[in-house]
Amino acid sequence: MKKLLTALFLTLLSISLFAQADKDVEKLNALLEADWKKHQLEEVPVAPDHVFLRRAMLDIRGILPKPHEVKRFLADKNPQKRAKLIDDMLESKEYAELMAMRYSDMFRIKSEFPINLWPNAVHAYHHYFLENARHDRSFYTVTRELLTSNGSNFRVAPANFFRASANRTPSGLAQSTALSLLGMRFENFSGDRKQAFEGFFKCIKYKSTDEWKEEIVYNDNTPRTIEAGTPDGIDFTIKTPDTDPRKVLADWMTSPGNRYFARAYVNRVWSWLFGKGIVDPADDMPLPENFWNKLKLSTPSGQQPSNPELLDFLADYFTKNNGSTKKLIRLIMLSKAYNAHWKTVNHQQAAAEKRFAVYPVRRLDSEVLVDIISRVLGVYEKYTSVIPEPFTFLPQATRAVQISDGSISSRLLDSFGRPPRDSGRISERKRIIDDSQRLFLMNSGWIYNNAGRFHNRTFGKKSRLKLRDKVDTVYLTILSRHVTDSEFKTIRKYQNDLKKKWLLWGDLVWALVNSKEFIYQH
Repeated sequence: MKKLLTALFLTLLSISLFAQADKDVEKLNALLEADWKKHQLEEVPVAPDHVFLRRAMLDIRGILPKPHEVKRFLADKNPQKRAKLIDDMLESKEYAELMAMRYSDMFRIKSEFPINLWPNAVHAYHHYFLENARHDRSFYTVTRELLTSNGSNFRVAPANFFRASANRTPSGLAQSTALSLLGMRFENFSGDRKQAFEGFFKCIKYKSTDEWKEEIVYNDNTPRTIEAGTPDGIDFTIKTPDTDPRKVLADWMTSPGNRYFARAYVNRVWSWLFGKGIVDPADDMPLPENFWNKLKLSTPSGQQPSNPELLDFLADYFTKNNGSTKKLIRLIMLSKAYNAHWKTVNHQQAAAEKRFAVYPVRRLDSEVLVDIISRVLGVYEKYTSVIPEPFTFLPQATRAVQISDGSISSRLLDSFGRPPRDSGRISERKRIIDDSQRLFLMNSGWIYNNAGRFHNRTFGKKSRLKLRDKVDTVYLTILSRHVTDSEFKTIRKYQNDLKKKWLLWGDLVWALVNSKEFIYQH
């Protein structure tokens, strides 16, 4: 009887939570619709199921759906199937790996110059963010740990927050903290706010140990009086060692009333899912002085932000849910903005993309693009590094998304704009398609030769499947959709014109890998 009552209670609780989540989605959509109506933007159709599936899989897991997953999703008649898909993906190991990559960019996880964390610290720091993402630890808790941890940077992973900076002076630490946690440019602070914010970092010290490259991060215990202040004008007189200035900063940063912190984080998460923030770039938020006036006019870089009310709603939701990143992502992905088609029904494309009335088309991130090309071709890049020592050889079939160290890369990853993680700025990541990338995709023997092996690797040499079924499998594998009748008619005619019929498969795979539909997130 007790077990039955417990099960009934949990079921009712689950229904209650989902009902509240639905209400939050409705509120989010109402803000979006009001903004679209205000700017006379027509609501676009919902993205087809195959488009949403591909979009969500790439944004949350960094991989393409398999053909059987596409078929199963398209056949599913459950009206809640998109929500279920999101929930399932947020519990996957690939989600944690992709989020760890994003945090690694954000917090400059790199062994070599100019960050110089060294391998042991890199692995510890990356694993810390991987586990945080996997278990959905509150980002408020994570932030407090980053700001207040002491100890070995090899053994106390969050202590690397103050190690992973090219400039470890109080000014340099103030700059990296403002950028990573507040999305603000320290160089834009007024003179008195710069000096005040630097005060929180004046007691941070480092010392070496007998272990190679290890450092201890600690707080100087010399008694002193420090004047420190936050960007929004709150000043503190701190007496050390009784009070750690970093804890004072952490208290302010993680306070439920600190919308600057919450706005910065939700705006960054939004940019991960849409390729740009509500305020864009997401690490150039307006400074606290007259925040609302500046937000409604322009950011310091002159960019016009889209929807300030939306930003505050998401910040409040994030705070109300105790800094849960998974809940925030789920809310955004269920919104009309994320579910929208990529193309407008009229000639308002630029305006609609700016205000998220359509899903903004963008080139896939370097690591994700290289990974899905490798998966389609059945071969993976080899990632090695002669520096740092000891020499690094990553296991075969390592996905680029899984690489913890910004110092380990490849010519292909660099060509497609993988960030060097020198400054932590979003602008380090390049999402444009340029001539060198096009030339590689079109002329690479590595791509074409392995594309030619797709047929035998997928179907076997003596496959008796019909041509239509084989072509459909190719489309499901590469573009996550079925081939259309007109496309198949063109492909069949092309094969009929070939003297060597087997050349069709290499040519077809090569053509699809070079298509915008494959290279771009849409």
